[in-house]
Parts: sequence; structure tokens; C-alpha cells
Amino acid sequence: MNVSHWLIVITSLIVLQVSYARRHRRSTCVTHPRLRDKWHFLDQSKHVFIRIRAHQIVYKHGRAKVIKYRCIESQGNIYLLRKPKYRSEDDGVLCLGFSYVADHPKAEYVVLRLIGPGDGTHLFSPVITDRQTKLSVATTCDLQGSYVGQHPVHTTNAFIRRALPGCKFPAEIRGRWNYTYQHAKSLEIWQRNATLHLMNGESIRFMCDKRDGGVFVFRAKEYVSRDEDAIMCAEFTPMQDDPFYSFQMSRHNSGNLLDGQLRSVSKSRPVYVHVDCDWIGSPARPEFLYP
Repeated sequence: MNVSHWLIVITSLIVLQVSYARRHRRSTCVTHPRLRDKWHFLDQSKHVFIRIRAHQIVYKHGRAKVIKYRCIESQGNIYLLRKPKYRSEDDGVLCLGFSYVADHPKAEYVVLRLIGPGDGTHLFSPVITDRQTKLSVATTCDLQGSYVGQHPVHTTNAFIRRALPGCKFPAEIRGRWNYTYQHAKSLEIWQRNATLHLMNGESIRFMCDKRDGGVFVFRAKEYVSRDEDAIMCAEFTPMQDDPFYSFQMSRHNSGNLLDGQLRSVSKSRPVYVHVDCDWIGSPARPEFLYP
């Protein structure tokens, strides 16, 4: 993109910021639900990625470097981030803007660096700042886009794509379990797939589609029709002191299938954990697994 294109993107981010500030007088730092996922950079190795959570953005560069930024202020899709004690007693500070791109063949967002050069050349390299420095989007972030595209040595923008579907279930929950859901006979969980056996003889085969922390998305391909899949979002909690149950399996989604256990989604649509798992943060609907 040329400079004029970047100015348009920056302007749209500022418009979002102003409208957001009008709706929320007291800004809190919470990332947009659609952004909460694992993301890869189009022009870099798959071992270089970011993971966006509700109040945190983690940058990982292979096994050598991991920076966990805490979100301290957000306005629209502009996020001011801080890494406490990045270097000795000094903090690392970063300001980023995320802009959705509808016409790119591979990318879903472009990330803009809205702060000057940092400790390194990567987009996520922090600016070293005294920990006593007062920070805010208005005073710390470069809302005019002065640095975007102006430093050939330092990366100031990058296209990102969402990580492809697929995950692994942890070893401790793998196996064949009795399941307390009233219509279930058993639940088998293996490395990348699971099978729910029902009392009526039906079996529903799932793949591990997405994972965010302890929340797993089970996806049954073409369960509803040739064009519709079904998903279930679940979290497993060990019950070490319980004499009968091994795991509590908490469901984090509303549903329209199988007594509300499953939710239909279009076959062609990716699952957004913090959108489709719409009961995250509310009291879970638990079932239990036992040998």
C-alpha cells in the first residue's frame, strides 16, 4: 500500500476511536471478540505469530522470544500495550491499530504500528519507557500515522491471517469416558478428534477445530446438512478430590441442536471462539466425565 492508502486506514481507525469514546466515557482495555485468536504474519514463518486474548496480546518468535503485552487502554481498534519490566526496571510499550481488509486474498486484518521505532525491527518490538511514565492512547500513540511506511528498516505494518482450523486435545483427557449427559452412552476423546455415542445408537464424530486456553471447539462436519456443521465449546476441569467424577466438562455455547448441546454453523464459515462460544464468562452448563 502507498502512503495515501495508509492515511485512509489511519483515518478510519480514528473515526472508530471517536465513536467508541462517545459510547464509552470510561474506556477499558478489552480487545474485540473477533480479534481473539491465533494469527500468523503472511510474510513470515508459521513459528512467528501473535495470540490475542481479552486483555493481553502475546507475541512469539519461535522458541527464542516471547513477549506478553498487557492491554492498558483501547479505543476502537487501537490498543495501547505494556510489557512490565521488559528491560531491567524499564517497561516496553507498544501501540497498534487493527484494520479489517475485505479485498485481500489471504489476509483478514492489517496491523499498523502507531508508535516510533522500538527495541528491534519487528512490528511488535516495544519502545523502552520508564515505568513511571504516564501512558494514554491520546498522548502515546501516533494517531496521525507519521511512522507508518516511513522507516524502511523497521516494520510498521503487516498483514495477518487467522490460524487454520485444527488443534490437539491434551493427553490427560484422552480416552473413553462415561458421560453424564442424559442421552449419551459415552464420549471418546483422542488426539485430534472425538466421538459422542448416544443411547439411540447414533454416533457424532467431532474434530478439534479451535482452542483458546482451556476452551476447545468440537466441530461435527455436515452434521446438520451438506452445508451446515455443528459445534460445541467445552472446557475441562480436573476433579481430583471427587470419588466419582474425573472431569467437569463445562459447555460455553448456546445451542439449537441435541437439547441445546450443539450449535449449527455454516460449513464454509470459520469459528470465532469468543463470538460463537457465546457463554464464555457466564455460568457454565456442566456435565461430568468418569471412567
